[in-house]
Amino acid sequence: MQSGFGANPLTFPTYRRLFTARAVSSAGSYMQIVAVTWYAYMITGSAASIGLLSALAMGPAIVGGPIGGALADRFDPRRLAMALYLLQALPATVMAVMDLIGDLPLGWLYALVFAGAVPRSLNSPVISLVGPYTVPEEYRGAALAQASMMFNVTRFAGAVVGGFVVHWVGIGAAFAFNAASYLLVAAVLAGTTLASDAGHRSEVAELPDSEGDALRLARLAALGVGVFFVFVAPVEQLMPTVAEEHGMTAAAVGMLVGAIGVGAMVANPIIGRDRSPLRRRRLMATGLLLAAPGMISLAITPQHGLPIDLVAAALIGFGWEFVFVGGQSTVALEVPAAVRGRMMGLFFVLVTATTALGAVGLGFLIERWGMPTTFLLTAAVVVAAGVALLSVRQEQSVQ
Repeated sequence: MQSGFGANPLTFPTYRRLFTARAVSSAGSYMQIVAVTWYAYMITGSAASIGLLSALAMGPAIVGGPIGGALADRFDPRRLAMALYLLQALPATVMAVMDLIGDLPLGWLYALVFAGAVPRSLNSPVISLVGPYTVPEEYRGAALAQASMMFNVTRFAGAVVGGFVVHWVGIGAAFAFNAASYLLVAAVLAGTTLASDAGHRSEVAELPDSEGDALRLARLAALGVGVFFVFVAPVEQLMPTVAEEHGMTAAAVGMLVGAIGVGAMVANPIIGRDRSPLRRRRLMATGLLLAAPGMISLAITPQHGLPIDLVAAALIGFGWEFVFVGGQSTVALEVPAAVRGRMMGLFFVLVTATTALGAVGLGFLIERWGMPTTFLLTAAVVVAAGVALLSVRQEQSVQ
């Protein structure tokens, strides 16, 4: 299967259509992220309010991720993903309509963000297991790498376009685009056929020792994912705070979030070429060590202008890609098939729940200590975790 990293799944029309639709949807999601965070910050002027909004957007994954993963193991993932995309479109549509009529109170914004987060939390592990099964087995490794690259491209494009759309048109346009993008993916899924081995697995057999070892390695890899998404990933949600601290506008928020995607795009080919599971986990530790200087730069250069901040955000994105793809590929390619859906659900719990907790925590710390002190302290924690993770890997290799 590892040979699939060098193949091109885009030569398959079914995969190509789904890939394109998901790219549009991912861009729409980032347009909405920029819109809701900027709107909430403009109303309240509080970093803590953005942290709360992030918790509402990501908190449902604590319950929804495992449930969605278990459902993916038991039912047709294509039909399940299609239904969940339709449910995701409803809250975004309501927000667009409420903004159009000029009445979108902050409480309603919080409630509708939460309402959209529930089906999204269920869908994250489901849709992540749909794309690879639109291509033959030998292409699935490449499909995972391409999906991550697509996410990073649309993170940049969606965030940048979203920032200018919010600045020039208004937040309602971002909500409307996001709702339409969910409907597009649902329509494409309706005409998609998956490989025969994408069906549900209702029973879980006892795992042999080698597969038990793979699960233990996946749990160890979760250490790097958890630390990163508590202490670094919330910066994306808190970019309005960075922009205000540095005297910037909503358009700059989109550019800074987009720069994270640029850094991840640069890192993606390195991940794609890496075929060693052990080395892939070591790259996760390296990702932590690379993201820390980006946090430090955002903390100590408030008056040095947008270009330096964009470089710092790109460095964070570079580390982000190492950590995220290393963790996800461990689950998708090393975890036994009998429990893959459930483990993928737990992976997305780890990513989204820790980001939500981190956003709330960092938001309150920024309110109390200020952004520079908070970011410097979190960078120190991230460096310590990266060093510890590298040490664990070295000890394991000796054994």
